[in-house]
Amino acid sequence: MTTPPDRVWQVATVLLGLLASIARAEPVEPPAGAPEGEDVTYEANDSLAAGEVELGLGIEGSASRKPQHRRRVRFDEPDFAGALREGRGDPLSGGEVVGRTANDRFVLGKLSPRWGRGVLLGAPGEPWQRAAQTLDGGRRGRAGEGLLVSRGSRRRLELVAGRFARRDLAGPRAGMGGVSWGVLAGRGKDLQSSVAVRRDAGEVEAALDRGGAWRAEGLLERPLGAWSATGGVRAGTAPFRSLAEPTRQGPARALTLALVGPTHAGEVSALASTWRFHAGRSGARVAIECRRPLGENGRIVFGFEEQHGVRKDALSANGALRQGGWLEWSGGDAPLTLGVRHETWSASAWLEDVVRSVTSARIDARAPLGIEVTLAHAIYRTRRGESLYLAESESDRLVLRALSGEGQRSKLELLVPAGRRGRVRGTVLVSSASGVARAPQWTIEWIRRSRPERGSSPPRSS
Repeated sequence: MTTPPDRVWQVATVLLGLLASIARAEPVEPPAGAPEGEDVTYEANDSLAAGEVELGLGIEGSASRKPQHRRRVRFDEPDFAGALREGRGDPLSGGEVVGRTANDRFVLGKLSPRWGRGVLLGAPGEPWQRAAQTLDGGRRGRAGEGLLVSRGSRRRLELVAGRFARRDLAGPRAGMGGVSWGVLAGRGKDLQSSVAVRRDAGEVEAALDRGGAWRAEGLLERPLGAWSATGGVRAGTAPFRSLAEPTRQGPARALTLALVGPTHAGEVSALASTWRFHAGRSGARVAIECRRPLGENGRIVFGFEEQHGVRKDALSANGALRQGGWLEWSGGDAPLTLGVRHETWSASAWLEDVVRSVTSARIDARAPLGIEVTLAHAIYRTRRGESLYLAESESDRLVLRALSGEGQRSKLELLVPAGRRGRVRGTVLVSSASGVARAPQWTIEWIRRSRPERGSSPPRSS
């Protein structure tokens, strides 16, 4: 039963969201194709400067399992770059080598290519996520492994060959100006093709397979004074599945509108989307959020959204009503900053009948000698059959941690300089679930970035 203080908090959260009028960012959620209740890992979006080399050696473990080692190396030269990760059970393990000139490029190893809107190759974004309503399509995971070669600038020719979704696939893509045509073929009779057109702030792609199933998606961005508007549309037949990304095709039909702009309340934005897999499997979402700066370094973020229907074409997918509200504050001055956030989701209107909630806090402090300390704590609660995702950043990745039941997580991170360009990162994670404490987990990692000194010459061989 909801107590009066709880009811006041829930109603206040809704009112704050409504005051925003229009909103933007959405809560943490994994791709629709990710298995329910499993963690999702992405590579960090931190690029190296030209000429830099990064080395990382780490070990992680707990009282309940043997330590595991991780290693990585990355480098970036004007015409040559690469990366390699090793580690038992590491979802990002593997490597790639990239060669490039002004008009040519090749990639050997891990591949994450994207043709057009990703309908045929690269996975289209989910229409209910704002990050997908951009020309780059938002964050993507690894697609496959193999070889990609591309030549030309205005007149382009690209060839990809590799293993995608346990299939051996290959095909060319040719383009001139803003128009391109590509084909993917596999063993046997697997064959798909697509045509993509890109002009200024708009893009459209249509794909067709041998059996006649098809899918098309378009996006258009337009300024509206100080505001910007984005419209996305998708159409096609339900049986269509990309050979390269069969689990991430999403709904066959969708319509999305997003708005972003400044108001007296702060930067606000909105997302409204409706989609349909096939008869009886559809959904809709409306989300609003406001980001208001507070002083020089602080800000407050508040939002509200409502969801209907399903996001997966599966009989087990939950199609009930979901309402969510969140409130976040951050502020402080160096050497000490603080951030707190509360997020609540319910199965009925006005945030009653709560099915999942999470409250988190984070403190960042800078100590003498360049030492940095971070302490984060989260308390969560979910109803049986529900799960939530907590974003946790590591040195080289972003992990969406799948949580269920009732529990809490406390993480202490210490970053200590080690030499001129190195640093040592140590973390300790203490967690409990359903009243049972889990064995503490720890990580120690050495990281070093370096670049050649100007005017230096390579060492001579003896």
